[in-house]
Amino acid sequence: MKKALKKDFWMEIRKSPARFISIFFIVALGVAFFSGIQASSPDMRASGDAYFDANHLMDIKVVSTLGFEEKDIQALAGVDEVELAEGAYGTDVLCGEENSQSVLHIESINDQVNELTVSEGRLPEEKGECFLDTAFFESKEFSLGDTLQVQEEGENGILTTKEFEIVGHGSSPLYISFSRGNTTLGTGEVDGFIYVPAEAFSQDTYTQAYLLVDQAADLSSYSDGYSNLIKKIRDRLEGIEEEQCRIRYADVKEEAEEELADAEKELADGKREAEEELADARKELADGRKEYEDGLAEYEDGKKQLEDAKKEIADGKKELEDGKKQLEDGKEQIRDAKKQVAEGYKELADSRAKLTDGRQELEDGKRQVEEGQQQLDQQKEEAGLEEAQKELEAGKEQLAAGWKAYEEGVSQIQQYEENLPQVKEGYAQASALLAQAQEGYAQAQTAYEALGVAIEAGIATEEMKAEYEKLGAQIAELEGNIAVIQENMATLQAILDREEEIALAKAALPGQKEQLEASQAQLEAGEAELSEGLKQIEAAQTQLDAARAEIEANEAVIVQGEAQIKEGEAQLESAQAEIEANEQTIKDSEKEIAENETKIEDGEKEIAENEEKLADARKELEDAQKKLEDGEKEYEDGKKEAEEEIAEGEQKLADAREELQDLEVPQWYITDREDLPEYSEYGENADRIQNIGKVFPVIFFLVAALISLTTMTRMVEEQRTQIGTLKALGYEKGEIAAKYLRYAFLATVGGSILGVLFGEKVLPFIIIKAYGIMYHSMDTQLRIQYEWKFALIASGAAIACTMGATFVSCRRELAETPANLMRPPAPKEGKRVWLEKVPFIWKHLNFTWKSTVRNLFRYKKRFFMTIFGISGSMALMLVGFGLRDSIMDIANIQYEELQHFDGTVILDEDATDQEKEELTEYLNGQEEIERATQVLMKTMTADTGKSKLSEYIYVPGDMESFEKDVTLRDRKTQEEFQLDDTGAVISEKTASLLDVKAGETIVLEEDNREYEVLVAAVCENYMGHYVYMTEAVYREIFEEEPEYNDILITYKTEEESRMEEIGQEILEKPAALSISYTGSIKEQLNRMLSSLGMVIVVLIVSAGMLAFVVLYNLNNINITERQRELATLKVLGFYDKEVAGYVFRENVLLTLIGVLTGALLGIGLHRYVITTVEVEACMFGRNIGILSYLISGVLTCAFALIVNQVMHHKLKKINMVESLKSVE
Repeated sequence: MKKALKKDFWMEIRKSPARFISIFFIVALGVAFFSGIQASSPDMRASGDAYFDANHLMDIKVVSTLGFEEKDIQALAGVDEVELAEGAYGTDVLCGEENSQSVLHIESINDQVNELTVSEGRLPEEKGECFLDTAFFESKEFSLGDTLQVQEEGENGILTTKEFEIVGHGSSPLYISFSRGNTTLGTGEVDGFIYVPAEAFSQDTYTQAYLLVDQAADLSSYSDGYSNLIKKIRDRLEGIEEEQCRIRYADVKEEAEEELADAEKELADGKREAEEELADARKELADGRKEYEDGLAEYEDGKKQLEDAKKEIADGKKELEDGKKQLEDGKEQIRDAKKQVAEGYKELADSRAKLTDGRQELEDGKRQVEEGQQQLDQQKEEAGLEEAQKELEAGKEQLAAGWKAYEEGVSQIQQYEENLPQVKEGYAQASALLAQAQEGYAQAQTAYEALGVAIEAGIATEEMKAEYEKLGAQIAELEGNIAVIQENMATLQAILDREEEIALAKAALPGQKEQLEASQAQLEAGEAELSEGLKQIEAAQTQLDAARAEIEANEAVIVQGEAQIKEGEAQLESAQAEIEANEQTIKDSEKEIAENETKIEDGEKEIAENEEKLADARKELEDAQKKLEDGEKEYEDGKKEAEEEIAEGEQKLADAREELQDLEVPQWYITDREDLPEYSEYGENADRIQNIGKVFPVIFFLVAALISLTTMTRMVEEQRTQIGTLKALGYEKGEIAAKYLRYAFLATVGGSILGVLFGEKVLPFIIIKAYGIMYHSMDTQLRIQYEWKFALIASGAAIACTMGATFVSCRRELAETPANLMRPPAPKEGKRVWLEKVPFIWKHLNFTWKSTVRNLFRYKKRFFMTIFGISGSMALMLVGFGLRDSIMDIANIQYEELQHFDGTVILDEDATDQEKEELTEYLNGQEEIERATQVLMKTMTADTGKSKLSEYIYVPGDMESFEKDVTLRDRKTQEEFQLDDTGAVISEKTASLLDVKAGETIVLEEDNREYEVLVAAVCENYMGHYVYMTEAVYREIFEEEPEYNDILITYKTEEESRMEEIGQEILEKPAALSISYTGSIKEQLNRMLSSLGMVIVVLIVSAGMLAFVVLYNLNNINITERQRELATLKVLGFYDKEVAGYVFRENVLLTLIGVLTGALLGIGLHRYVITTVEVEACMFGRNIGILSYLISGVLTCAFALIVNQVMHHKLKKINMVESLKSVE
């Protein structure tokens, strides 16, 4: 019994592959999406951490205002749990033309920290070589080997060279995205980085120190454990800061005082030495002038004599060189000719030997071919193969005709036997249908005649007349059906009458087959023997023909070779005679040249001796003249330089005394990875993916699980008759239920395995690669691992839902008796639908539409499950498109609609009031600056209970100008409001996190002091947390006057290059510390948000796939459940299109209702997802665009139409007889 059930289990899968596969794939989709999205965030963090660890990214960076000596680095390395500390040099430099200068951060290469990734080339090894930022390298179209020139600000540079050869380019773990930080040079933004050896820096003290923390690499960079470890080490560093800074201050001060004393002594000694040296120099100059004039006259006489002799020698030398060149050319030609002749003789000898051997082989080959041809002709005559081949072909034709007749007989008998049971059954059913039709005809005829009597008597109502006409039409239709059935029965009876004839033919078939097989065996044996003989003959003839052709070709080659050898011998003899004549001519010329060379060498030797003497004299004169001139110039320069150096030394001493008095105890600035450009942002993006994974996949998975649950529930209900049969046969309830539980388990587990394998590898890969566009090199250390926690949660939930639903359904069915189970369930009682109570609509519906409406409300379970499935899929797609609407536009809204200024100038806190006033006058007087608004900007914190918010406090100095720079408005009503003295205006995200509204107060913290601020209004804002207040409110809260430290500037021009030029001019002012542009912030934000685009595409595509699978599954269940109903319609004469319309009309209505419901559900789900995805620092939009509603709705409807088209083929294949007898 168990074996039969096991076989039935596998048969069930083969009979219903569409249902099994639909459960398999819908579970795979749900599990893949849930586990894949959930796993993406930890995989992103793991990949980022792997990249940081592989490149040994620093854990902590320490910067000192007085730099670090080696002992300071050792002190940092000596802190507990600090693995190592390395010092580094760094500064910002300018490069490029004056009108298009770029700012680069130049830094020394570390040995063990912040390892660089080389994209092309190599790391620098010499101080004149550099390694360049790839982004900057490509943007400026550099090539390896190019020279990069840089400029330092001010006179006291720290570089030993300003020119560097580019030997490589690549990336640094300190810069993982596009941002390179800010600076006080150029436009205020760093454009790239450059790394050079430490030898390229001239200073002795390091500008910064990088630290690696022990065991930090074992922790994830974005984990609480890592943050806590780094915070602990930072606290320890702060603990030694005061002592180390005090020591550094004392060392610097002591060194400066010693240098100052040495400089004073050196200046006094320099004054005395300069006076003595100037007196000695004046005496030496007078003696040198007289000696020079005497030597000059003697030199001029000797020079003229030497020039004449040199000219004569040069002419003879030229003639000699020409002759030697001609001689060498002749020798070379003779050598080449001899070599060629020798090689020619050797080649002729080799060729003659080869020809002799070839001629002998050729004669032997001719003889062998002739003998072979004679033997082959004799074999052909003896074999008689042609006559045997003709007889074999005739036998084949007779055998093929016999087999064809046999197979046709077998096919006819098999077809008859296969169709006979169905014909008999069809004949019986047709008889039954005929009886039913005749009975219905009689009843209709009786009613028709009765109504006719009533009509003739004049007592019939309008309804009776309408019924009379309807019965007339039914009688005519029944008469036609009876005639068709009778005609079909006659056809079936004719088929049944041939049964005896077929039986006789079947008995004769084995004998025929034996005869045919025997004949076929004989023919095959003869054919094999004949074929073997023919093959041997043909092979031998082919070999002989090939040999004959080869012999003829070789004979022609040999004849041609013999002629070529004779011609070559004649040419070689002629060349040999010519070579011997030329050799004698060469010997005569060599002798003549040797004699002339001897004469020239003697003349040159004499000239060289005289020339050397003259050169010595000339050099002595020149040295004397140069020495005299240098001495005179040196005297004047020395005198001037001495005076200047003394004055400069006195000024430097004064400046040094002043600097020493102003020297302050240094400060340390301790930062970690969180302060690197884009590092925190990468973690926040991982958090966004994690937040998406908290909501979107859950809804996605819930829809998939419920559809799978519905599929299994319908399967059990559909097979209640089979369950009853098995129960009646004595099978236990557990054995029966096990079949369906195994079915559900196999489909669900298979889908779960596929979903986990695919989802947890592909989705994280796509998402990390998408972020790789923005975060360079971060996708080079992919760590995509299976997160078994999410896999088990998704798979467990899917298995529990499907198995639980199957178990409940089986338990409910098995509770009934076998007799009840084997009978079809009683049809649901028909009820009036609510639409019937609206006569205006109901009366205008035809029969098919009334049936559609009744069916929709009759099967409420199917109605609500279909609505839920479609609306869930629609909502998921809408959320995907809504995320795009909410995220992609916030940069434009923030920096175009809300904040209108172009940049912010940050003032130097040490600048004097006069310097600040000078900057303000410059900005107000610049024609291309529309306005400049002074503001106070400070950062304070607000406690949410879970974290500390960084709040930007803005206090404008000019309210009228500030209202043009910043628009304060309500997001929902778009109502604009102005700052006033009633309180502060805070950003919407701040109000949400602090859970406050207008009229309430918030608490701001600064330096352990708390300040209460009354909230006057809440304004729309998307990036950062802002608190805007007037001067009066600021004075009231903080009890001090506002000190304006920023200036908001708005340009008239939109040319970016011109903005940068003005920015450079602004930074040249002493009061300007740096400048940042909102355009750069906007561009950076857009790049960050664009990386979410691929994630959103994944969400939309996944939701679309789910919608398609859900619609297919629900439609498949619907058609399977109603197969008897649809078969009845086809029997009653409905065409395929009418039957399809009967079903698909319901599907279309349910799809439209699902789309509308899904739109409402999507709005709420979108708002929940948006608030969940947001991080503290930003707020996303809350609205979904009209286009997103349209696209989502159209896609859902399109999927429904595609599914309807696919299902139309299934409707056409419904077997009416099988479907109608399924109850039996």
